[in-house]
Amino acid sequence: MNIELEFAQGMAGIERAEWDSLASRYDCPLLSWGFLALLEESGSITAGTGWGPHHLLARRDGRLVAAAPFYVRSHSMGDFVFDFAFAEAAGKMGAPYYPKLVGAVPATPSPVWRVLVAEGEDEEVLGAIVIGAAAEAAREAGLGGLHLLWVDPAAALPIRKTALPLTEWKHQSFLWSDAGFGDFQGYLDAFTKNMRRNVLRERASVRRAGIESRIIEAEEAAVRPDLLERMADFYEDTNAKFGPWGAKFLTREFFTRLPEYMATGWVLSAAFGAGEGEGDPVGLAFLFRGKERLWGRWWGSSRFVDSLHFELCYYRPIEYALSRGIGSFDPGMGSEHKARRGFASLLAPSFHLAFDGRMRRLFEYNLPLFNAEEAEGARILDADLPWKRNQSGTSTL
Repeated sequence: MNIELEFAQGMAGIERAEWDSLASRYDCPLLSWGFLALLEESGSITAGTGWGPHHLLARRDGRLVAAAPFYVRSHSMGDFVFDFAFAEAAGKMGAPYYPKLVGAVPATPSPVWRVLVAEGEDEEVLGAIVIGAAAEAAREAGLGGLHLLWVDPAAALPIRKTALPLTEWKHQSFLWSDAGFGDFQGYLDAFTKNMRRNVLRERASVRRAGIESRIIEAEEAAVRPDLLERMADFYEDTNAKFGPWGAKFLTREFFTRLPEYMATGWVLSAAFGAGEGEGDPVGLAFLFRGKERLWGRWWGSSRFVDSLHFELCYYRPIEYALSRGIGSFDPGMGSEHKARRGFASLLAPSFHLAFDGRMRRLFEYNLPLFNAEEAEGARILDADLPWKRNQSGTSTL
């Protein structure tokens, strides 16, 4: 197969239409040229912030047939794959770890990364070529390893089949799926009585506080720059509350320039004082939207309102998804309370190859142990799912 490979040092060096001819096949705005370019052009994801863009392109006869976002990383903040202990061990034994090459959607703990492949091409073959080329380039450049982070589960099987000695690491995430609920009431009808009462109480608490919520489509939000300015405020404030444990990786410019790069593919879940839908929002949650899935990303509010987080980040998006025929919703990682609201555990894969043999053995020994712990944690979390059970004790969903 006559494939020509090249690295691009940023999305600006890649034709938007060419990249999106591949990315658009996967119904994921997080893989789009617009999102990845905005991360770079806003100053959020750059070599200076520890993310050196190094995107890999594969061409046949000048035509782009495969591509994937890669970055040379000087640290692990924003990977959401917590490999700090491995990096520390490498330092103690004098083994290389940083810089490392990662295949990733930056600062996004959702399983969406994959090799993008043109329609009609062999995904397994081209995926193996791209990943193999990335590993070879990283090794030749003296990097510590190749790490494929938060991989789309649909793309994981071909990665497992590659000849590279990659070790798989699984990470707790969540996914809500429409089980034929029809509408929000149908979703609640599938709950046990106590859990249904809890959701109704939480939504009523928001209304009693004089708050109304609604989804604002990208097209409407784009003509109201105050909303994205406010989203930037909330993003900064929410992260500031967590101090050194915050996850602030985006600049304000990311939000204010968003409509330039992404006319669609995102929505805001917004809260306003009753009758003040055109005024200053009390709270906002930002979600990406595909035809078949929502991805919840950031949220914040100007003041504490009981259960507002649940309303904007879970209930209103679920109601929206059901009304638009969107079949699934990834709310983001973390928070045990997601299970009690119908979000099932999903173990998201990443794949790791350390070039130093000692480090590779550390990954090979420890990751199966970590994976067993994650699987047990997921089992415990899923025991809290709210679905009704039949007489045999089996969930009715």
